[in-house]
Amino acid sequence: FKLVSLHFKIENFLAKKNISFVHLETVGSTMKEIKKYIGYKNVCIIADEQTEGIGRRGNQWISPKGNIYLSFLLNYTLPIEEHFLFTAVAANSISSFLQYYINENINIKWPNDININESKIAGIMTEIIEENNTKYIIIGAGVNILTSPKISDYKSCCLNDFNSKIKYEEVVLSIIEIFFLEYEMILKKEYNKIIEKFKSRMKHLGEKINILLPNGKKQKVFLKNLNFDGSLLVEIDGKEENIFSARIFNDFN
Repeated sequence: FKLVSLHFKIENFLAKKNISFVHLETVGSTMKEIKKYIGYKNVCIIADEQTEGIGRRGNQWISPKGNIYLSFLLNYTLPIEEHFLFTAVAANSISSFLQYYINENINIKWPNDININESKIAGIMTEIIEENNTKYIIIGAGVNILTSPKISDYKSCCLNDFNSKIKYEEVVLSIIEIFFLEYEMILKKEYNKIIEKFKSRMKHLGEKINILLPNGKKQKVFLKNLNFDGSLLVEIDGKEENIFSARIFNDFN
């Protein structure tokens, strides 16, 4: 009964935003599945589990039942160089959602991981698609609610670790409502507000960090700022440089 009433609540909430709701028990990946709807309507897909969940750089995102796996397909309304705002809105909304349930150090690890203390609890993916001269944005998120995967190269956690009273049915609607609260800032063109909110939770800002560049090179840099387009402004040997793609790894003491 709870799941049925939850379905209607989500459906009704999204209908007011002119978004169709699709709920699937199991799916390869919500990011792939949602592409079937391109050109038809704005959609939100939620899956109970994913068998081929995709993380950043094509890594597998382990996706058992009891966690949140969702994707949005929306008309893309911004200049192409401002697409990072959608990643920032998703990160801000997940951070706000978590803060509602727990009192822990929630931070954003650039560009698209959400951590509690030092452990990853959520990941975000965004993709821009163009079809028939119309652009669409796909925003995907995976949030560990009841369980977290055991992964060798980084720590992970779930909401249940910090608040054992969490009920999956309650938090699913909550995360969607909070996402659209943050998304309103894009519609209102409050772009600076979005970026400042992201920066206020951003891990490593104003610190020395190690980065791994796409060419495999490792560098020690000072992270000065986050640019509006989502790139990092760093200082290397007294010179400023913008980093568009990299991975921040092993923290400095």
